[in-house]
Amino acid sequence: MSALKPNLKTWVSWDDWRERIITADPSWFTVSMGTGVCTQLLTHFPYPAQWLKTLAYVFWIADICMFAFFMVLGLLRAFMYPHVAKNVLDDFSQTSYLGAIAVAFETIILGIVSFYSHHQSAMYVAEAMYWIASAMSLFVAFGGVFFMYQRQKQHSFQDVNGTWFLIFIPCVVDSTVGGAISPYLAYQNSVTVLLTSFLMWSLGLGMSLVILSLYFWRLMSNQLPPREAIISTFVPVGPFGMGAYSIQQLAVGLASQINQHKLNLERPPQPPNDAAIAATIAEGIHWLGILVALVQLGLASFLLIEACFSVYAKVPKTFNVGYWSFVFPCGVYSNAWNAMSLDLRNNGMRGWGAACSTATVMLWLFCGLISFYKGVWQGKLFFAPGLQGWMEQKEISVRHEARSQGDNNANLRGDSTGRDSGNPVRRNPLADGTYHCQREIVADENGGNEQALENAECFTDIP
Repeated sequence: MSALKPNLKTWVSWDDWRERIITADPSWFTVSMGTGVCTQLLTHFPYPAQWLKTLAYVFWIADICMFAFFMVLGLLRAFMYPHVAKNVLDDFSQTSYLGAIAVAFETIILGIVSFYSHHQSAMYVAEAMYWIASAMSLFVAFGGVFFMYQRQKQHSFQDVNGTWFLIFIPCVVDSTVGGAISPYLAYQNSVTVLLTSFLMWSLGLGMSLVILSLYFWRLMSNQLPPREAIISTFVPVGPFGMGAYSIQQLAVGLASQINQHKLNLERPPQPPNDAAIAATIAEGIHWLGILVALVQLGLASFLLIEACFSVYAKVPKTFNVGYWSFVFPCGVYSNAWNAMSLDLRNNGMRGWGAACSTATVMLWLFCGLISFYKGVWQGKLFFAPGLQGWMEQKEISVRHEARSQGDNNANLRGDSTGRDSGNPVRRNPLADGTYHCQREIVADENGGNEQALENAECFTDIP
């Protein structure tokens, strides 16, 4: 019965809030990602109803609030504990989650288009936010890869996992945003946004295909990821599911521009500049978008089925923030089928899209209820998925034990500079599948600060 009582003390204790701030890594934004994609699913549900639109608006408001909350915590983390925040750039498993911030921001823009497209001022705001999102996506894509080979440790195939796709998913989502806002912009702005979006789509999808080949070789040579990170096998569905939806949006946008403005290429041969020819070309581009989308949906379906088999083979034993990683991929996969059923007027696709959309919303509800119970009701912390989250939990346990024994230096997971954060400073893979880890410990001795390194053996498959 004590588990049913809310633990309100953790919400008024500054020490507990400090621990929340330290663990507020970018993976938290996957919650906002999942909420944002549910907004789009309910907005474009194959069997529309007014109450679904209202519910979608509630999801969108929740998406904005979550994004703002996590952003505030993340900024406080960077300001109060810079040493902790720096680990995001030193550990690629966390660098890749920077993509979740960009994607969460882009889902907010899609909500503006869905609910306020009839207000021109809202479209101006959406256009400005689109360029901000483009800059964020490019920073994550180029910066993430640069940090990987410039400042991070040497990587091996054992390090490759589904979260690597998060580096390039923002580019694909950004292209979707461009396709969504282009019909509401002035002619020159619309063409510029469409061209940029096609480039972002090709960058995100092309690099995702490169990572996919590495990912498959990693699975064949080192088998499945650890149990605590097995949910990441759903992430590869994201770029191809969203890519299928995006290319449909972009094809419709380009076809509309050609049909409306009778665009002709500058160099010959040029077709006659009349309405019938322009309409034929526009229709061909629309169909080309559908065909490319079908190819990507076939690949996304294969990855989705393999992810389900992987989770069945290694069911996670504990809940962490990583569970939210499979809401967004399933959502964009469902949204692509919804758009496809609308174009082809196929009742089978319509029913499949509706079933996938419903299942995704149920997944969101499942993750939301557990997160609320553990994070809000019981006041427990959210940890990063995989090894880093396990290290954070072990560190907090050690700190709490030391504090209970009267160690005044253990009242936090680190001092005011953020050192001794619980994040592994160095993590070196060994041939037997274990890691040799070293944590930096700051201890007060004789009135001064003395640094020491503590060695620990960390297992990749945590029970």
